[in-house]
Amino acid sequence: MKDLGAMSPEKALEYMKTTENLVIVDVASRTNYARKHFERAVNIPIENLSSDEEKELYLKLPKGRPVILHCRLGMIVPGAYRTLKQLRPDIPEISYIDDRPPFDEYNEWVKSKK
Repeated sequence: MKDLGAMSPEKALEYMKTTENLVIVDVASRTNYARKHFERAVNIPIENLSSDEEKELYLKLPKGRPVILHCRLGMIVPGAYRTLKQLRPDIPEISYIDDRPPFDEYNEWVKSKK
C-alpha cells in the first residue's frame, strides 16, 4: 500500500483528475452528503453508523483500486483514514483531503469529460 497521507484540496483535485479507477469516499453525514458531494462518491457516513457498520462498508469497497477519503472540514476524516488503512491493506494507494473538498471544481471537470 502506498500511503499518500493528507492532501491539500488543490493537490487532491489534481490527484482526483489524474488517478484512474479512483474510489472517492465521503465520510460525512448522510445530510451533508445529500447537500453536496463529488460525482460518483461513495458515502460512508461514520457519524451515523456503529463501528461495526462502518467496518462492513469499508470492507465492501472495491479491491485493488486507489482510495481518497474526505469529510467537510478535514476534522473527522483522519480517523476514517487510519481505520481504512488497517482494514484494507489491499488498497494500492490511500489518501485524504485535509480541508474543504473542492466539490464544484471536480464536478465541473467530470461534467466537461462527458
